[in-house]
Amino acid sequence: MKKNAFKSAIAALAVSAVALSGSAMTAFAGKATGDTYDTSKYDPTQATIKPTISISQVSVEIGDISKPVEMTLSVKDAEGKYGPTGFHIDFDSRLKISKIDDEIAELGDAGKKLKSSDMTENGDHGIFLTTGSSDNTGKDGVLWKFNFTLPSDAKVGDKYNVDVMYKSTQNAKDLFTNVAQNEEGQLMQAWVFTNGIEQGYIEVVDTSVPTTQPTTTTSTTTSTSTSTSTSTSTSTSTSTSTSTSTSTSTSPSTSTSSTTATSTTTKKVTTTTTKKADAAKTGDTSAALAVAGLAIAVGTAFVLRKKED
Repeated sequence: MKKNAFKSAIAALAVSAVALSGSAMTAFAGKATGDTYDTSKYDPTQATIKPTISISQVSVEIGDISKPVEMTLSVKDAEGKYGPTGFHIDFDSRLKISKIDDEIAELGDAGKKLKSSDMTENGDHGIFLTTGSSDNTGKDGVLWKFNFTLPSDAKVGDKYNVDVMYKSTQNAKDLFTNVAQNEEGQLMQAWVFTNGIEQGYIEVVDTSVPTTQPTTTTSTTTSTSTSTSTSTSTSTSTSTSTSTSTSTSTSPSTSTSSTTATSTTTKKVTTTTTKKADAAKTGDTSAALAVAGLAIAVGTAFVLRKKED
């Protein structure tokens, strides 16, 4: 019974680990900006296909701000599941489109097997990208590429957002679905625009500036002081009475980042008396005492069903 309980506990931990891992992979995904996607008919949480559409996140060195910056729109977890797509891309008004072969965008490898594609500018800081197909031949990978030019006064720390923006009108709406546009395709689309978008950005950095690391200084001072005093006195009387007194004092003191003082005095007196009854005399000597000092240490899609109005 104990073994079975142990195995059950291990299995439960494994399932939990997989669940946490899945959550971590979509930690940065969320909904598109723009219009609110209508989920009244299709609940995105019921989708069996849950793709992620992501725009690249790019860091540009301050010395390279005059060069075009390539951005991508990529698809993940939808291989062979989609055909019709339509995405509005909204970007920071300070950015400018840098054309690729006189086009505002270029179809990537993930869309090469789709039957058609189109692109158009959408206002001063937007583009509209669409694909169409008679088969679900869309793949995972880069679906679109587009380039931007940064402003000439860009500085370190500047950040320019590039977003997937959902748009819906009475005549058309953005898309990411299958050719049949059946329930599976509609649920997949609902998931994408409400839970499957990873927005992008361009940020200006300067990696040539060294990072200052905190330093720690430790100081230790050790002081040892030892003092030894020895005094010996011998006195002999005329009556052959001998008195010997020896006094020894030793005081060691060692201090490391603290204060310690130790003093030890040992006194030993030996008296020898003659055998004569009337000649009892005692010799006295005084002991010497030495005390040592101390030291202190201081340490701190819109797939165009028709052209937009």
